[in-house]
Amino acid sequence: MSDLGVWLAQQCQEDRDLLLKYQPKRFAKRGKVDRYCAWLTDFGFIEMKLELLGVQALIDDYDLAKISDVLLSDGQGETLRLIQGAIRKSAHVLEKDKTQLAGHLWSRLVDFETPEIQGVVKQAKQSRNSSCLWPLKPNLERANEGALRTLAGHSSRVTAVAIAPDGKTAISASKDETLKIWDTESGSEQKTLTGHSSRVTAVAIAPDGKTAISASWDTTLKIWDTESGSEQKTLMGHSSGVTAVAIAPDGKTAISASDDTLKIWDTETGSELKTLTGHSSGVTAVAIAPDGKTAISASDDQTLKIWDTESGSELKTLTDHSSAVLAVAIAPDGKTAISASWDQTLKIWDTETGSQLKTLTGHSSGVTAVAIAPDGKTAISASDDTLQIWDTETGSELKTLTGHSSAVLAVAIAPDGKTAISASDDRTLKIWDTETGSQLKTLTGHSDAVSAVAIAPDGKTAISASKDETLKVWDLLTGKEIASFRGETEFNCCAFAPDGVIVVAGDKSGRVHFLRLEGVSGGR
Repeated sequence: MSDLGVWLAQQCQEDRDLLLKYQPKRFAKRGKVDRYCAWLTDFGFIEMKLELLGVQALIDDYDLAKISDVLLSDGQGETLRLIQGAIRKSAHVLEKDKTQLAGHLWSRLVDFETPEIQGVVKQAKQSRNSSCLWPLKPNLERANEGALRTLAGHSSRVTAVAIAPDGKTAISASKDETLKIWDTESGSEQKTLTGHSSRVTAVAIAPDGKTAISASWDTTLKIWDTESGSEQKTLMGHSSGVTAVAIAPDGKTAISASDDTLKIWDTETGSELKTLTGHSSGVTAVAIAPDGKTAISASDDQTLKIWDTESGSELKTLTDHSSAVLAVAIAPDGKTAISASWDQTLKIWDTETGSQLKTLTGHSSGVTAVAIAPDGKTAISASDDTLQIWDTETGSELKTLTGHSSAVLAVAIAPDGKTAISASDDRTLKIWDTETGSQLKTLTGHSDAVSAVAIAPDGKTAISASKDETLKVWDLLTGKEIASFRGETEFNCCAFAPDGVIVVAGDKSGRVHFLRLEGVSGGR
């Protein structure tokens, strides 16, 4: 044990506890930089603090210098960041088994050759005074590389994740019948929301961030208080599993989809305002207009329906597709909508009259997705191994984006509308110029299907999720892979927080991962 560790062990329990709780803060407030750093780089102190107060209290000690405006040298600052990063990355393990501290610190820090870090590494290895399994070489991701923190808690696949408008919390939904609220800054699990009796399929957070609504295969929706984690209302009325939910822009109403019906709910009272029946088969997608006054549903019954969200009345039935309608998107001005169908076509509709304006033909297989550019002038559709860019005013096909050799699984348009990224079962992503239709880059590196892609708010970087158990960050200007994180199972989804720095990803095992983009343009 280190000299400091020996000295702390010699103190009476009451004094030792007070020292562990408050001494780092005292050093920081008084500007005693060397003493502050000496304690936080001493394995004996780290081990005792973890045992007494837990992992988050230990992590917080390393932020005291910033809070108290302590002037650290570059070397001191880097040393403390590395130790904190190693502890944070192993937090999900240490919360369950504190005896893993020495092995995890050693494995995450041993490759850093500075004397201060090597001192901690040496103390960690010497601290083991009982039989243990010790890695022959580092077997964990290094400190401050890849994931900021791994959030483990779900016992089955994570099916959906939503980030609050302020970016400070996130909510995950899982097949384990629960939702979890996470603090995106500390990575800590704030609440577990229980009450559903079957898998939770979707979650939406209200615009004010104060409430959330979950949808489940148990045929119900639940409204939750995101601050307390308490269940406010259970919305009953569906007769089969609820597959989707969307909250209106004003937060006062929500619309849910289940089999062949939609329902509009008053989010304040939890009362069912309307049941929107009319589809004769499953509802596949729903979109709410920008003003919140109307919604459009798509169905396996080959139709779309426009609904008045206030009265619940069916305003229009849009017919002309000859197979299931799989997706629908509403233009930013709310005046038109585009539907995608297994009949290999898209259709542009006038949302006020319900009339069909254009039929977009060109795909040779079912159209599975559609997205409208922010300016509303172009749209991109996905079908099997191709994408198409369309002029939404004329309905003409501007470009066919070919290059993928297997099904396109996802597509995202950059905030400026000038580029798009497609993800494919062929293990690649492709960057496209939406104006010319030219393929700008092919992003290779994944070894299995790419299941999701998200573009950072500044449009400079993108992150992809793959069945190969990795997430990759890409520079959209150069097309180069600039960072990668490997998990323990395939990733299903990923999303950027509004700040473009934090990424949330869900994997097949039920874990939610929070990653910080560091040293990346647009993610500093």
